[in-house]
Amino acid sequence: MAGTNKEYTANSTDNVSSTKGVRGGYIFVAPVGTKLPTDFKTALGPEFKVLGFISADGYAESVESDSEDMVDMNGDLMDSPQTSRVETATLTLAEIKATTLKLMYGDENVTDKAGVITVKHNGNSGGTWAIVLDLLLKNDRKWRKVVPLFQCSELGDMTLAVGELAARELTAKYLTDESGNTCYDYIQSTETNAA
Repeated sequence: MAGTNKEYTANSTDNVSSTKGVRGGYIFVAPVGTKLPTDFKTALGPEFKVLGFISADGYAESVESDSEDMVDMNGDLMDSPQTSRVETATLTLAEIKATTLKLMYGDENVTDKAGVITVKHNGNSGGTWAIVLDLLLKNDRKWRKVVPLFQCSELGDMTLAVGELAARELTAKYLTDESGNTCYDYIQSTETNAA
């Protein structure tokens, strides 16, 4: 159980879990430069806007890295430094609203005026945002994921038909922040007490 100041010395199902979003809102967007949370419990400021539901496929995060093998004159491996690292997320935002569309198509390409959302599709759809996900693990353990520089890089196909979600899968890249990090995870511990 969380906060018991113990170290697990054997395998434990306490630390095995699936993940779900916090009911009522679990993915939020804010302009780059917004003060970001550094824990899992601080309330988000009004700059953070809820993006709405994510489809049943969830939020898929991946890391792709390359390395360059350095061998000596005998062909023996001496070192294998990492030469590149790209972290991405893939998700489908289920709600059709201005905030969600701005993330996908660019802030300048989406307006919501006089009861009409207008979306311009063009090559100027880039944009970088701060993203926060509020998640829950088993036994209501909290997990907050903070991506300071989240940039939409690809939009998937959209099928307009009965029985199909009217949404596009989006892929975003995590850019490196001023501290050299792409993402921050704040997870409630099962081994130490809260301060």
